[in-house]
Amino acid sequence: MNFLHTEIGSARDNQRSPIHNWYKFTAGFSYKFVEEIIKLEGLKDFDNAEIFDPFAGCGTTLVSSQKEGVKAVGNESQAFMFDVIKAKLNWTIKRDRVNKYLITIENYINKNLFDVESSANPLLKSLYDFEKLEQLYLIRNSAEVIRSQKYRLFFKLALSQTLHKVAIHPIAVPYISRKKILSNNNSVWDVFSSICKKMAEDTESLDNLIYSKIYKQDSRKANRFIKNNRCNTCITSPPYLNNLDYGEVSKVHTHFFDITSSWNDITNKIRKKLVTGATTHYNKSDFNKKKFLESDFAIDNMEIVTGLIETSVNIKNKAIDKGGKKSFDLLLLFYFRDMYLVLKEIRRVLMQAGKAYLILGDSAPYGVYVPTTKILGEIAMNIGFESFEIHKIRTRGTKWKTLKHRHSIELNENVLILK
Repeated sequence: MNFLHTEIGSARDNQRSPIHNWYKFTAGFSYKFVEEIIKLEGLKDFDNAEIFDPFAGCGTTLVSSQKEGVKAVGNESQAFMFDVIKAKLNWTIKRDRVNKYLITIENYINKNLFDVESSANPLLKSLYDFEKLEQLYLIRNSAEVIRSQKYRLFFKLALSQTLHKVAIHPIAVPYISRKKILSNNNSVWDVFSSICKKMAEDTESLDNLIYSKIYKQDSRKANRFIKNNRCNTCITSPPYLNNLDYGEVSKVHTHFFDITSSWNDITNKIRKKLVTGATTHYNKSDFNKKKFLESDFAIDNMEIVTGLIETSVNIKNKAIDKGGKKSFDLLLLFYFRDMYLVLKEIRRVLMQAGKAYLILGDSAPYGVYVPTTKILGEIAMNIGFESFEIHKIRTRGTKWKTLKHRHSIELNENVLILK
């Protein structure tokens, strides 16, 4: 693992790589990690090699595998991100057809109106100049009626990028940053058409064979379309135990594309389909200790669960001392319960001699250290993995030391290898 570097767990490399940079995703990891694992495992030398990613996100593993000519399959439960990945995996796009569609879309914009005041989502009205917002909605409406699904998703993804570039405030840092004003004097059409042409250009130098497949699936449940013992390798980065709400991170896009329109929509349509990684994913009343201790997770991991409950009590006491209102004590228990289910799915999908590579971060809710990577390795052993290794990528969390209520514990970002 001598290829690990401090940025391997971030998406910075991806911003300079075609296809990977088609969508700006806050919590991504480097495509170079996937390439190195493919090389390390010699996957290009096996005709039946296949990679599994239970948290496909914006498609880093699947896109990288396809670029390398290695089969891959992944799960993504968010409808919007599912469409992003499908668009990023389709390289049969033709530049001349993109240009013809652009003419059709531009003609639609010039002939139609959109009533922003009465029809636009309130959040969007606070983030965009009304004239630009009208243009964005008109592009959306014209692109949605394109019959070809691959071109419809292509333009949807291009428009998703445009939303970032013409907003008044940054909209993914990971949440909306209203303290910063963006300079964006270019017209919506100029930005959108430029992105479309660049995306079409990116695909021209690539093999148009499709090696990767994405399913709209929650990895806490078995995907019936992926057979047992199908894949050689799993490459993924699960949600960290750090209270990042993936449902809220994408809300500008899900509101714009009418997937959601409110906090309740995000909870019911998105959060409930995700591994519990934030306190916004549940109500405190959702936790029943008796049922928790009777769950398969607790039965299969009794010693681990006993320790987690002790840690949970410690976190709750620390929260009282600090005047904290977040129920990190319950988040801890829900998170490991959900990850147990995901690890079972990874074990089911992998071949008998398979390996899983997971990029993970340790945690310290209210200053109580939780060795997340080690605990997940131990859970994996209890469900049938033979062994685990932990390789440190970097120290994290230090940049927040100046914050008044922030803990001062240095945390690690690691690669967990399950054999």
